[in-house]
Amino acid sequence: MSSSPPEIQRQPIAPKDQSRYAKSIQEGRAILAEGGSKADAARAIFRLINDEHRDVVLKAFQEGADVTPKGAPTYYYNINRKHRKNKT
Repeated sequence: MSSSPPEIQRQPIAPKDQSRYAKSIQEGRAILAEGGSKADAARAIFRLINDEHRDVVLKAFQEGADVTPKGAPTYYYNINRKHRKNKT
């Protein structure tokens, strides 16, 4: 008899700085409105809130760069990897 594990409900993580989070979403939407790519918008968002928790950044990518929930982790991985590489 195999019982399934109980559903774990994760609490959403709130941004450390709500105003900076909102500004990052506005900047991402502005880039998209100017004809920029989703990647350009995601990079701009990441520059503003890269010190936030990963889940907060993923949510901002979805809201500000119109990235899908499945695509957001890919954007995060690629942008974060490049950011860390340039930091050293």
